Amino acid sequence: MLISFISVNGSSGVTTAAMAMTWVWPRHAVVAECDPTGGRALSVFDPDGRHGRTGVFELMLQARAMPLHRAMSSQLLVLPDGTGRHHLLPGVNALREAESLDWRRLTSLFLDLETVDVLADCGRFRSRATPAAVLSEADLVVAVVRNCRGSLQTFAKAVDVVREEHGVFDNEGLVVLLADPEPRTHQRYPAGEIGRELGLTIAGTLPWDPGSAAQFTDRHRPGRKFETSPLLTQARRAADEIGRRAMERMSWLRKPPPVVNGHVR
Repeated sequence: MLISFISVNGSSGVTTAAMAMTWVWPRHAVVAECDPTGGRALSVFDPDGRHGRTGVFELMLQARAMPLHRAMSSQLLVLPDGTGRHHLLPGVNALREAESLDWRRLTSLFLDLETVDVLADCGRFRSRATPAAVLSEADLVVAVVRNCRGSLQTFAKAVDVVREEHGVFDNEGLVVLLADPEPRTHQRYPAGEIGRELGLTIAGTLPWDPGSAAQFTDRHRPGRKFETSPLLTQARRAADEIGRRAMERMSWLRKPPPVVNGHVR
């Protein structure tokens, strides 16, 4: 199943959200950096460059000489979460690489993976070279929205555009993951109230936990309490809800058409 994560305005924590979700995901999963402005997870988990240059761009280059699935396997890094079932597919190094990729072919690969879930970090919605196919073909789109007045207002204005441009017309196809802001400088709003105002499901909330978030965006050097940190504790709850909704919608989207009197309808 394919779950795509987006933000609408600025840095709302979409990369942290996608990484944290994958870290605690209950099934085999790959976090795929599909942000056209570039990925940075490789520098977080391989700061010394021992794995060399690897990622989505190299995957598509290798796919010229081998099956796409094999090419993908050669580009994955195992995340150091101790499970062995969660992987990273690093993103592009430059915008020109993103613009040259066949995103639709890559999306087809993600959808064909039967035993592995793909959580795609698509970055900011409507940025240049946004991978439209990764959004329009996703089983679920998760909008990561900072829980503060300005971000909520911006997202409310953009909801219809997100739906129209990426074909997410049913309310089950788009959910919101709230990211709490710095509590000393921003007022937060109740999740139930936000959901009613937006007309969308709030799938979870990630707390303000900059120390834990830095393990996914700066350099991965976790302390003993990382696995029980507020970020990962809340991420586990959100992952269960997002995974359940994505599975239900995937079953609906991919259900074979009914056959009536020997004809497909």
